[in-house]
Amino acid sequence: MADARAAPRSLARAIAGWLLFIAVETATQVTFKYAGGTLDDSSGLVQMALRAAQTPLVLLGFVLYFLGFLIWLTILKDIDLGRAFPMTAVIYVSTLIAAVTLFHEHLNPLRIAGVLVIALGVALLASDTPKDQKPG
Repeated sequence: MADARAAPRSLARAIAGWLLFIAVETATQVTFKYAGGTLDDSSGLVQMALRAAQTPLVLLGFVLYFLGFLIWLTILKDIDLGRAFPMTAVIYVSTLIAAVTLFHEHLNPLRIAGVLVIALGVALLASDTPKDQKPG
């Protein structure tokens, strides 16, 4: 009886982990985009790096990046790398949506087609059943 209840909890935990990972990674890219707009590279790379190390948005970006790394490690505990890594492509979709929404970047038919191809690929990967598991 405990195994019957553990499977839905495990699935819910995996989905929550993925959603959190996607949200954190998207937030990381958005934060770096905002931070990049505040940095001046006219004095050279070293000066820009020194200023970046003192910029709260850049530091927030690195904190989010590290948080995403920790979430990724926990995901990899339970999922094969060959299956998990391609599914990170969902971040391309969420980041594109954020870029259009927050930065008013423009979509064109090629970008829309690319997002649809990525979404289809992720759906195919998610529906794949590993050899050592039986469907259903």
